[in-house]
Amino acid sequence: MNTQLKLQQVAIRSGLVTGLFLFGGLLVGFMAAIGFTGLPMHLPESARTLLAMAIVLGIVGFASAGWGRAMARLTGASQPRRMIKAGVLSFGPSLVLAGFILSSLEVVIIERGSGPSLPVHVTFTILFVPAVFCVAGLGGLALGLAQGDWSLAWRCALGSGLAGSMAFLLVVLVMDQLGYRVGAPGAAARATMLTVMMTGNLGAALAGGAALGSILTKRSGSLESRSL
Repeated sequence: MNTQLKLQQVAIRSGLVTGLFLFGGLLVGFMAAIGFTGLPMHLPESARTLLAMAIVLGIVGFASAGWGRAMARLTGASQPRRMIKAGVLSFGPSLVLAGFILSSLEVVIIERGSGPSLPVHVTFTILFVPAVFCVAGLGGLALGLAQGDWSLAWRCALGSGLAGSMAFLLVVLVMDQLGYRVGAPGAAARATMLTVMMTGNLGAALAGGAALGSILTKRSGSLESRSL
């Protein structure tokens, strides 16, 4: 089996692993949080929200550790323990940061009407594509830094960020043509925004993970020494 074919296999497996751990962890975390908030408890709303966030971050953190370990094994990385730590310290915190920024921008642009007069689906795309780039890019940056190589870290950040954000954009455009337009009449009843966002996140995880796995594997130079 030639090197190029092996590299393609690693890229595919890295994308699947990223989708499984990161998107899967996020999905399970959200479902657990929704189940928790639905329990009959006499707690203030703020406390209930904080506990739900803690549940999401705990599950995402556990999944991120598994992602870092799996990526280290797939790509032949020389620092598996640092890869695990990088996974935990990158994905969850970057999600929190992106969520905070997006919520703040939503208040300013949509609720207060301070932004440009654009259709909701256009605003959604303009806000979320860069957010996905940042989250995917920070994950790539962290795993590259785990190898102690700044040049590699920037390549990982750009590669995973661009691949992830472009995949998210493609999903949004395709789903829009299929009738899932954010902000369209009846969109709230169909949970269109949530559906598009989660489907786009899955596409971003698959594409970003594939790009990241390819870059890390090229750097490790391990294709010739191991059978996939």
